[in-house]
Amino acid sequence: MHETMATKSFSFEQLGWDQLRALLEVARGGSLESAARRLGVDQSTVSRRLAQVEYSAGSALFKRDRKGLQLTPMGRDVLVRLERMEAMLHEIQGITAQGQSVSGRVLIASMEGVGALLIARAAKALLDRHPGLEVHLVTTSNFVDVARREADIFVSFFEPPSASLTTHGVAQVPFHLYASPAYLGERVIAGPEDLADDLFIGYIDDPMYLPAARWLESIIEKPRIGFRATSMFSQMFAAQEGLGIVMLPSYANAESLGLVKIIEDRYSEVPLFASVQRDMQYLPHIRVVFETIAAYLQEKIGTVSSRSAGPG
Repeated sequence: MHETMATKSFSFEQLGWDQLRALLEVARGGSLESAARRLGVDQSTVSRRLAQVEYSAGSALFKRDRKGLQLTPMGRDVLVRLERMEAMLHEIQGITAQGQSVSGRVLIASMEGVGALLIARAAKALLDRHPGLEVHLVTTSNFVDVARREADIFVSFFEPPSASLTTHGVAQVPFHLYASPAYLGERVIAGPEDLADDLFIGYIDDPMYLPAARWLESIIEKPRIGFRATSMFSQMFAAQEGLGIVMLPSYANAESLGLVKIIEDRYSEVPLFASVQRDMQYLPHIRVVFETIAAYLQEKIGTVSSRSAGPG
C-alpha cells in the first residue's frame, strides 16, 4: 500500500522503525531502488520515509549525485547508531524466539565445490528439522559482499575484510595432488622433484585465484600449467581425461572418478571460513542455518581450524 503523498513531519522520538530502516537500506545499497527491493515497497515510499528522517534530523543525511546516494558525515554518525539499534532488535528477536519454530529465507553464497558437495547435502537434514526455512544457495567464484546484504552467510577460503562481519574458521581442508592412472602410467613418484616436467591443471591467472596458485606452489616449484579453469569440477574432469595433475580438496572425493592421490604425505592445508553479518547473527533463521552449516562442514572435513577470525 502507498503512504499518503504528502511527507509528514515527525520529531525524532515519533519516528517508527519503518522510517529508520529506510535509511539503513538506502545507506547499504546506495540507491532508492535497492532499498525498495529489500524492503518490499516502491521507491516513492522509500523516498518519503527517508525525507521524514532527514526532516526530523534537521540535516541532510545523504548527498545526491550521479553515483547515487552517499552518506554525509551526519548521516554516517546516525547510521552507526541505527545499526546498533538493529543489532539489539535482532538479539531480542532471537531471545523471544527460543523454543519456537524457525522460518524465513536464508541466502548462502559459497564457492562451487563447497556449495555443491557440502552445503547442498546439508540442506535436507536442515529442512527436515525446520520445514519453515527456505534456503537459497548461490555458488560463485567472485567475492560476495555480505556487508552489503548480497548474502546472509558466506563460506569461503578467505576472510572477507569487512569489520561488520563475524567470521569463524570452521575447518582445515587438505588439498592433495591427483592424476588419472592413464596419465601416470607405470611411473613411481617418490616426491615433488619427480613432477618437475609434468603438466598441471590450475585456476585462471587472476588475482581472485592467487591463493589457489600458492597452494600448488607450496608443493611444486614453478609448475607448468597447461589448462586453467575457474571451476573445480572442470579441472577435476580434465584430470580424469588424463590431461595432467590437479590439486583438489579432500571433499571432492576425487577417487570416485578414478583419480589417484600422488605423494600422500605432501599436501596443502587451507582454512575454510564462514561469515555472517554481525547484526543478523542472532536472527533465529540465520543463526540455525549458520550453526548447522558450520557443524556439517566440521564433521565432513574433519579438522577444525585453530584460527577464529573477525570480531565476536
